[in-house]
Amino acid sequence: MSAPVDPLPALHEAPAVVRPGPVLVASDGTAVSHDALFGAARLAASTFGTSIEILGVCEPITGVAGGMDVLPIPAELDEARRSTMQADLRRSVSIADTGDPTWPITVLTGSPARTLASEAALRDASLIVMGIGRHNPLDRLFGTETTLATLRESRVPVLAVGTNFPVTPQHAVVGLDFSAASVQAARMAMQMLAGGGRLTLVHVRPRFEHPSSDWQTWDAEYGRTLPPLFDQVRQALDAREDIIVETVTVRGDPAPALIAFAQQAHADLVAVGTQRHSLFERLVVGSVATRVLRTARCGVLAVPQSRGAASDI
Repeated sequence: MSAPVDPLPALHEAPAVVRPGPVLVASDGTAVSHDALFGAARLAASTFGTSIEILGVCEPITGVAGGMDVLPIPAELDEARRSTMQADLRRSVSIADTGDPTWPITVLTGSPARTLASEAALRDASLIVMGIGRHNPLDRLFGTETTLATLRESRVPVLAVGTNFPVTPQHAVVGLDFSAASVQAARMAMQMLAGGGRLTLVHVRPRFEHPSSDWQTWDAEYGRTLPPLFDQVRQALDAREDIIVETVTVRGDPAPALIAFAQQAHADLVAVGTQRHSLFERLVVGSVATRVLRTARCGVLAVPQSRGAASDI
């Protein structure tokens, strides 16, 4: 997070309105436990007053090289795999304590991340709920990486949860850089908290290492801008009376500092705003949201910048 951007577009625009469409649960039906995934979907649907739909995506099998030719895969094979995933998902919602067999289930064929993002936009979804694994390399390959790819493609907020995500989150930590996206992330996180919960707004300011007087002057001025900005965010959030809102400033690199604070505070949820990055930035630099999602030990809520918003992370 760099120096605070001009907060006026973020703080004085009308409060973000959650999309009216369903909460989409993305799964292939093979997770060891769907209880936390479906529980998070129930929480979101109750919070935003909407329904739940299950969406699975089968990645198509590419053709097999045979000499100089490419042998096409029979269409029946992709259809059989899609039917198998549909059956796995129906079984999952039936046996999970937090599932509901009446939830509609759709299985499509395509690139998982792009298909999830496009379907979420098509359905005007409120949120995409996805699983995230931490236990072994396969979890990181097939769980976390698909979630990361979806986050990069999606214009709809993404909630990534592990098996320990609580039914009623008590403490959410928000990475706040005073952009529109980060304020929207704070709003959504606050709405998902249980009564008596805490919302901690964390701003990560640059590490002070240079001894020059110019740097010291700039750093002092930077520090003076923060209290009024925090006050404006508090006013914009208009927090519920049963939610405690606190503000914290730490120094360091944005993602590691935010994650370290969240872990020390035993947070249930970390929320961040995101923006679209160029391909080079995604591959070489990455983003705060990407690094948080890779390392967080709690749920992660990533809220994309709204169309037309001027500020960024």
